[in-house]
Amino acid sequence: MEGELIKVSGLQEALALKEPDAAFFAGGTGIGYKDSGIHAGKLIVIPDIQGIRDISEEDGYIRIGALVTFTDALECPLTPDYLKEALRFCGSLQKRNMATVGGNVASWRCDSYLIPTLMASGAEICLEDKDGSYRIGIDRYADERDRYADALITAVMVKAEASGDDADFKVLSRRYANTVESHAYLTIAMGRDDGEYRIGLAVKGSGIFHPDIMNWGVSWKMAHVRDDMFGTEEYKRYITCTTLEAMYEDLGGEGGSES
Repeated sequence: MEGELIKVSGLQEALALKEPDAAFFAGGTGIGYKDSGIHAGKLIVIPDIQGIRDISEEDGYIRIGALVTFTDALECPLTPDYLKEALRFCGSLQKRNMATVGGNVASWRCDSYLIPTLMASGAEICLEDKDGSYRIGIDRYADERDRYADALITAVMVKAEASGDDADFKVLSRRYANTVESHAYLTIAMGRDDGEYRIGLAVKGSGIFHPDIMNWGVSWKMAHVRDDMFGTEEYKRYITCTTLEAMYEDLGGEGGSES
């Protein structure tokens, strides 16, 4: 990791110092990783502002502060089981103690533990920049990340576990890797909410995708997927398609998904 550490006393000071050559820093594991997209000459150390390290309930959602670690989220009874499944994709206890929920989103790694599951669940991202506060869906954040390049992620909003009449909400996630602690070459998730389906994909070396369920086969075929040490393009596409088809059936879909 390279960069000048700049300590600030509050959120507004941190936001005022954010420039193209600066990145927010909270002590996680992602900065400097070659695929993270976070490389900067200046690192602005995020102060311990209210709510950024807490987990709470809010209008049917669970609000997870950006600096909540994987370990803290796993130990909290408010964290939904479907998100805990994704958090456990991080097999290293040491990494779980350091990695943060907000940091895993901000680094936008193509082997992300959480992003596919967050996409499949319809999660929302809370952002703060010099112009104010925003709360947007993670799909929109994925499509407009350049627009929010100078914004700080303050929290991730995930839907609470459903029960009773609301039990139509369900999320499935699957991770493919050589070992428990290896970086995943495929992370796949699908969610169903009130009859609507969502997909999230992280493909090592290729990127993150959220194809529409109605034509995911077409959009997935158009996505750039490359051969590498983890497998050929053909193999990755095959595993992805068969996994999504199985998830669709497990979620109650009829007639299989388009491939």
